Amino acid sequence: MSAFALPLFAADWSSNYQAMAAFDPDNAEGNRPGYVKPIATYVGSVLNANWISNAGVPQAFTFEAGLPFNIVFLKDRDRTYSKSDVPTIFGDKAEYTYDNNLQRYVIGGNKNLNGLSVFTLPYLQLGGSFYHARLVFRGMYFPDITQLRGYRLLGFGLQYSFGHFFNDKLPTGLRDHFDASLAFGYNSAYIGYRPDDFSGKLDLDFTAMHTQLILGYSPFKPVDLMLSFGYETSKMESSGHLTYDKGGDIHPGITVHGRNGFRFGAEVAFSFGASFHPVVGGNFGTVNALNANVLYFKQSFGENKKAEQNAKDESSQDAQTAAEAPADTSGAAVAEQDYGQNESQDSTQAKTLSPREQKKLRLRNNTNGSDAQEGRGVQQ
Repeated sequence: MSAFALPLFAADWSSNYQAMAAFDPDNAEGNRPGYVKPIATYVGSVLNANWISNAGVPQAFTFEAGLPFNIVFLKDRDRTYSKSDVPTIFGDKAEYTYDNNLQRYVIGGNKNLNGLSVFTLPYLQLGGSFYHARLVFRGMYFPDITQLRGYRLLGFGLQYSFGHFFNDKLPTGLRDHFDASLAFGYNSAYIGYRPDDFSGKLDLDFTAMHTQLILGYSPFKPVDLMLSFGYETSKMESSGHLTYDKGGDIHPGITVHGRNGFRFGAEVAFSFGASFHPVVGGNFGTVNALNANVLYFKQSFGENKKAEQNAKDESSQDAQTAAEAPADTSGAAVAEQDYGQNESQDSTQAKTLSPREQKKLRLRNNTNGSDAQEGRGVQQ
């Protein structure tokens, strides 16, 4: 038995070597994508959170910034995997026995990770919106600190509110209180790790995406109730090189997809004063999580015209147009009356004119008649 293996039939935690070898597709102790899959799931879920701060995006220019964070609760289902329910890296102790489903020996979970019940990652976020479209950027950078050999994150989010297309057609009780939007978020993150008794490092690159539909209802001004329905994905790619101090090299290289699936959210956004804008709520689906976006600020520049005001403006314009219409009818009637009087006078004058002068008079009458007909067309 090798120096890094546990004694046969002894239930114990995995060694650091075994846990790191799980990322190596060519290692006799490694190539265990199911063992490390929960890492891809939970990192992806944290990164896919906190993309929205309101269901609606205002028409006026708005700037926002904050430090949102999402707390994921580890599920029991992510502490085991395969048909044999053997431990994942978050799992419990296990006997070092051969498993026919895995076609390799079973290893226990990591002692430190097994004690975790929640998981989170920090990031900074800022963005702006204008005319119902919103663009958000997020990022974070940590240098090498002890076992953590770096953490970097870059991401962007897009949101478009389409409630303004139909808001003025809603019943009065819902008008200016209901909104809807579509949102998309993309994250690219890196985490480096080097356990004790190793040189080199494990490099983990994460990609996470979330597309969602958001419905919002604001019963009164400071509160916005939001429901979101979406689909999220996550992927983890491993690389790097590790050398065990007691002998043995590890070359990480497996790619693992998280437990992708539908995600449902229920959140409440508050507006206090001119800019303080906390958002709290929960996410349910692939994992259960708490959104505690309490350090968030948003400031609008300009006023947003509400649907009720738009309806009043349109009614006012229609009333003004209707009031101006009789003036045009009166003008057309006066033109026709003038034409009739002129025609009667010209008929009397024609009796005393020469044939040439009578021809000129008829041409003038035809021109005036055309003008009167145009006036009647305007009236109609």
